[in-house]
Amino acid sequence: MKPLSEFSARDFAEHPDFRNWVQAPTPESDTFWENYRQTYPHQQPHILRAQALVKAIAESPQFFPSDSQLSEMWQFVEAHTSEKTHTPVVRSLKGWWAAAAAVILVMAAGWIWWQQRQQPISYDTIVATATNQLEERINTQNQIQHLRLPDGSSVQLAPKSRLSFAKKFENLREVYLDGEAYFEVKRDPEHPFLVYAAETVTQVVGTSFTVQAFVGKPNVNVSVREGKVAVSSRKNLSNDLKNTVLLAANQQATFVRNGEILVKSLVENPTKIIADQKELVYTDRSAVSVLRDLEQQYGVELVYDEEVLKKCFVTISFSDEVFYERLRLLCRTIGAEYETIEAQIVIKSNGCQ
Repeated sequence: MKPLSEFSARDFAEHPDFRNWVQAPTPESDTFWENYRQTYPHQQPHILRAQALVKAIAESPQFFPSDSQLSEMWQFVEAHTSEKTHTPVVRSLKGWWAAAAAVILVMAAGWIWWQQRQQPISYDTIVATATNQLEERINTQNQIQHLRLPDGSSVQLAPKSRLSFAKKFENLREVYLDGEAYFEVKRDPEHPFLVYAAETVTQVVGTSFTVQAFVGKPNVNVSVREGKVAVSSRKNLSNDLKNTVLLAANQQATFVRNGEILVKSLVENPTKIIADQKELVYTDRSAVSVLRDLEQQYGVELVYDEEVLKKCFVTISFSDEVFYERLRLLCRTIGAEYETIEAQIVIKSNGCQ
């Protein structure tokens, strides 16, 4: 048997003595586990995760997940608690507890996500609610299918996807998607463009964006290339929209279907929204001015303290690097770190001498 000093969060959650302590602590068990935490402080994150899971499961005491079910839940948790920082960050005690609290929340969400699955809204059900006669396009090929909508907007329909739309748009330009499609919407402020996909509704006036909503997939994703869109979730086929997030270029919204959670974040690889020269050379330039250029070129909000960075000057050049490579290079040059929080990037620095 694995020694307690090497337990993972999953090991703790499956251990009967640990579960008994979390659900019905006694003076003896409190003493034992407090001594354990002091002896093995590196195990604190695992203990916190395991406590959160055991407490969530305690709401259904008649059932404890099987190995395969636990594996599925752990995949959810790990995917939502991994940090995308590229330089080691030494957290303050306050920051550590904030992170621990976040882990607990996500851990509980993982259990709720697994336990409370609901029947998703199907494409056929959505299409049946349309008041106009619809045309349907199905892409059975292994390559993108290019479509032209009645208003002149264009669609790139991915393989194994289908799209329905009216032969002629009236007040609203409504389309219904199952799968993935990239839209370039013709601007028409008087006639909003709406994409219905699973439990989401994406509304735009004129922009370029991608919607992914495949049958059987746990998430619906909307990512924006240009312009702005509003993404809303809905619990059923009524027009009662529950949550709405506004997206700009290089931002995305992910709807977790079973948990009814709508999350806003940056796309994985932000692209330029403003063209620049092929090679950029900065000679003894302030780091703040370089950060401002990155914000303008990619439309990404960077949060930093100008006063802290006022003495930071760099000599640096960019050519064909992607956004995060440029940001990482700049941060390394001035000894800074960065962290992505929702759709913002926070720059952390102690300044320069």
